[in-house]
Amino acid sequence: MTERELGDREQARALGVAEVIQDEDRPEEQNQCHICKAFCYLSQLTCPCSNKVVCVNHAALLCDHDPRGHATLRKRLTDQELNETLKWFTTRASQPAQWQTKLTNSLATTSRPALRTLRALLAEGERIAYPLPEMTNLRKCVGKANEWVDSANSFLIRKQSRKRSRKSKGRQSLADGGHHSFDDPGDRPDRSLDDLYALLKEVETLGFDCDEIDRLKELGERAEETRDKAKALLAFTPTEQERPQYLAQCRALLLSGSSLNVVLDELTEVEKIVDQEQLITELSEKMDDGDVTLTLEEVRQYLSRARQCNLPSENKYMKMLDARQREGNDWETRARNLLDQRVKTIAELNEFATMDSNIPIDHTVLSRLMAARTKALDYEKQAAAWLACEPNGAKARIQDVMRLTGRAMKDFDILPIKLLRRNAEFAEELEVKCESVLRGQPIREKDDVFEAISGWSDYAQKHLSMFALSNLEKLQTQLLLHQEWVKDIPWFCKDHNATHSKEVLEDVIQSTRPDEDAAPTDEYFTCICNHPVRPPPNGGPSDAVQCDHCYARFHGECAKNGGSCPFCDFQHWNGSIPKQRNYHFCFLPSLLSKAPEISRNYSQDFKQLEIIVHRVDRLCTVIGHFLTYTSMPEHQLLEYIPQVRHYMRKLYRIQFAVSPNPDVSFGLDLAGLHRILAGRPALTKPKKRKRPRFTFGPDFDPEAKDGSQCLCRGRVTPRQPIAVVGCEMCNRLYHMICVFFPPDKMSNPKPVFTCPLCCLRKNRPYPYSEIRVKPPRK
Repeated sequence: MTERELGDREQARALGVAEVIQDEDRPEEQNQCHICKAFCYLSQLTCPCSNKVVCVNHAALLCDHDPRGHATLRKRLTDQELNETLKWFTTRASQPAQWQTKLTNSLATTSRPALRTLRALLAEGERIAYPLPEMTNLRKCVGKANEWVDSANSFLIRKQSRKRSRKSKGRQSLADGGHHSFDDPGDRPDRSLDDLYALLKEVETLGFDCDEIDRLKELGERAEETRDKAKALLAFTPTEQERPQYLAQCRALLLSGSSLNVVLDELTEVEKIVDQEQLITELSEKMDDGDVTLTLEEVRQYLSRARQCNLPSENKYMKMLDARQREGNDWETRARNLLDQRVKTIAELNEFATMDSNIPIDHTVLSRLMAARTKALDYEKQAAAWLACEPNGAKARIQDVMRLTGRAMKDFDILPIKLLRRNAEFAEELEVKCESVLRGQPIREKDDVFEAISGWSDYAQKHLSMFALSNLEKLQTQLLLHQEWVKDIPWFCKDHNATHSKEVLEDVIQSTRPDEDAAPTDEYFTCICNHPVRPPPNGGPSDAVQCDHCYARFHGECAKNGGSCPFCDFQHWNGSIPKQRNYHFCFLPSLLSKAPEISRNYSQDFKQLEIIVHRVDRLCTVIGHFLTYTSMPEHQLLEYIPQVRHYMRKLYRIQFAVSPNPDVSFGLDLAGLHRILAGRPALTKPKKRKRPRFTFGPDFDPEAKDGSQCLCRGRVTPRQPIAVVGCEMCNRLYHMICVFFPPDKMSNPKPVFTCPLCCLRKNRPYPYSEIRVKPPRK
């Protein structure tokens, strides 16, 4: 393609055309020959007189002009760029062959090529974007070699643990005469010498060479040498004098073998010998000295080390460690069982506070136990302080006590807490009852509410004095106000410390019934009581007594009250004659309004007083209206005497003074009215007057000359005729001016008119004028 393009350009240059470089993209029709439709992408001929393009072969057909000196060769790339592109593609196309040559040379040079060379060839082949058949086997070979190298590095490179374990107290490293070379189990080798040899045998069949092979062989030789030395040490039995030097040789061998990342059973046995010696030395320092106490964790660590180094079970330190571990395990079991219990007692916690100091313990568990004991003692101390309740000390709030006892009883069983909780529950229940009473809600109490409140107060003073009972204090204040209010009731008895309101209430109810406001119609009701004074049977005696002034008859028994007529004698009403109920009604409404809230909600005295006030007040209103009406002389009639006596009977039974004003007594006023009415003579009954009968004059009037029967009776005689209008009901004719009928309504074909007489008969208003009726003259 490059040669063809360069040949086309030489042919175009032979025509003497101009050349131009344009590398921008154009539409497809601008890169296609107009004649043969060939694709002219790298070069094309154009002319200024047309927008057509042609290839070099059709230059003569571009336009009508001669292409020489007129056409232009438009190129996409220069000749140099075209040659460089050809060179780049040529080099790129030769890469697979070059790579295959390198691979062939590497394999032909030696039967065990270096692994780094194989890796480089593999990386280079991965970069070549061309299928290479050798890549599959090469990739498998390098992958297998990498796996072997990783396995070899597990021997050659020391494995680093992520976290260093904490050394036990008193143990030293090998540099300081320690017992082994590995601080962390993660640092210990996990592959043996047989694994190393198996790995070396495997590499013989893989067919590659690397540095790890020689290093692995060297490591195997060092391991063999170390194992031989260890076998020699294990086979030697030193005497007591030779033992220090023997242990030094063991430590030196362990130190030199610490760099080997290979498991050697013989070296492990040597390490156990050193560990035994180190362990026995540490145990002799700690356990032979009675002042040192081992923790349970330390005992377990020592036992673990003793078993790892095969310390004989008959060794005295081994026996001591086993015994202490049993004691510590028993202590830990009991301690953890106690901690797992939902409820603990102080006695159980105190057992762990006073224990043998030689028993190995877990300080973490002990600290939890002591923290629980301290908390329990604090709870007990606080509960005891609240239960003691010093006289001048601050009282506890029920909410605080319930909160503290709830927390304490969740974890502990403490007697003062239980007592305090029970008292707090009683106090809380009492506060709820008191709050219900303060709100006026009904309560379930068999006895009287006020007696129950007194009982609550006594119980709280004896058993709940440690609590601040705000609701009970408010209720006690209300109770004191109620007691003071009850003492102000007129019928309160100081001897019995109670009110005698039953008799007063019965008398008031019997005397203030609304259906008995009217006087009885029986003429024999003349006594001050509510029973008639009827004549005795024929021939029988009578104990009735008659008043000389009002002629009222009284029962003999009723006449004994004062010896005079209660209707006429003022002494029965002005206080001269002593009465049991010596008080005035006007003070009772104010006493009712002053009642405390608790009295309004629960007191029977308040309810009875309320009934008395309401009923007597209504009676007071009725009697007051009657006295106001009869205070006028024209209304002081003899026929009102039964009504006066009826009201006086009611007030006489009520006994106390009744009126809205303390300076007024309705009983005294009724007695004065009764004397006035009883002292007047009887009036004769006037004759009944007949109502006058009205007759309408026009009903009998004759017709006038003009044919009308008008109200004027024909007296209107004007010079000109007067218009008349007829009534639609009686058909009589009336002068329009006499009945004030509007003239404008006469324009209707048939005017509607009703005469004044018909309107009067139908009880209708006459719409055109006022109607006045005069009685006929006698």
